[in-house]
Amino acid sequence: MPHEHMGKGLDRLNGQKDPNRIISQKLKALYSAVEQEGIPDKFLSLLEKLDEAEKKGAGSKTEHADE
Repeated sequence: MPHEHMGKGLDRLNGQKDPNRIISQKLKALYSAVEQEGIPDKFLSLLEKLDEAEKKGAGSKTEHADE
């Protein structure tokens, strides 16, 4: 009977049996844990070097633009 399947569908939407809800909860927990982690010093150092290189590159571009 078609009504038998409707009850199971409602259970999945309302309960923890819904795989999408379980995945969503686990992803939120993982994101929260990663968000609380600090940025490694090595990565911060690389970002600083990149900023310096970009500033040097931007400075040389403006010098050549005047020529």
